This record gives sequence, C-alpha cells and structure tokens, in this order.
Amino acid sequence: MKKILLLLIFISSSNVFSQYERGSVDFGVGAVISVGLQEEVGFDVRFQYTSSDRITSYIAEYNRYFIKEFENTEVYNEFAVVYNLRFIHYNPISITAGIGYVGNDYMVLSRAEDTSNLFFTTGTFNHGAVLKLRGLYNITTPIDIFAELNLKSFGRRYDTFAFGLTYSLGI
Repeated sequence: MKKILLLLIFISSSNVFSQYERGSVDFGVGAVISVGLQEEVGFDVRFQYTSSDRITSYIAEYNRYFIKEFENTEVYNEFAVVYNLRFIHYNPISITAGIGYVGNDYMVLSRAEDTSNLFFTTGTFNHGAVLKLRGLYNITTPIDIFAELNLKSFGRRYDTFAFGLTYSLGI
C-alpha cells in the first residue's frame, strides 16, 4: 500500500496543469457514507489524472471505514482504481461515470442476504468491481466539489456515497 501511495505522489508531482486540462493531476479528500449500513462512515483520499483527450480520467482512491457497533469500532481499508468518462460538461458542472477495480480487507459474509457473489477473495483481501457516478462543481479554478455514488459488486451493503473537495496540483 505504501508503494502505491508513493507512486501516486511521484506521478502527481511530475504534472502541473489545471483541472480537466490535458494531463491534469488532482488531489482530493472527502467523507464516505455507506448506503447499506448506516453505522459505517469513513474518509476518502484520491488522485485523479485526466488524459490528453480531456474526456477520460483515471481515479485512484483509498478509503478507510469505521463501523460503530455497540461498544466496538471496527476499521477496514479499501482501495479502488476507476476509469471515468465525462458525459456532460456545462461550466461549472461536470457529470462523469466509470467502472473499475475495488478491493478491501473486510471479512465479507457471503451468506448475508445483502451480499452478492460477484467478487472473489484471496487470503484476507476481497476483489470486485465498482460503478462510479460522479458530479463535479467548479468553485474556483483549482478547487472542485465532488459528490459520487459507488455501486460495488460485493452487494448493496458495500455501496457508498462520497463527497468532498478536489484540488488541482497545477499552478
């Protein structure tokens, strides 16, 4: 996990352009709320790279979740890489949708009614797919607000809603 984070920091420091410009790299932070389990909240850290065609973007994100149940607080980690297409762009609003890989280290109960069979597990890590629908609102040139719905192949209990800020690492 540390190697991936260092790679993302290196990639982000090598490009300095603004949001949705060719080769733009953005950094974001936000909050995550589980759609299927109301006691689950977390935080989101992400890097986004917009390719030279300005229509496609790649997002690498790390989420850390906290589940409060009675006296205990359970914690687990999630990592996702998503390929996005920009469908609508009308200044200052953009709508994107994408598909990607998601993995977490939570013990998924395959017998639970809100869990699907569209994932696999290796050791203690679960692998699945994610569909992302995201809206961006440009506040000012380097800062955007994002809100997104993530539908994960683990089942409804693992679907999330995320919101936060992204900042262009450009000048």
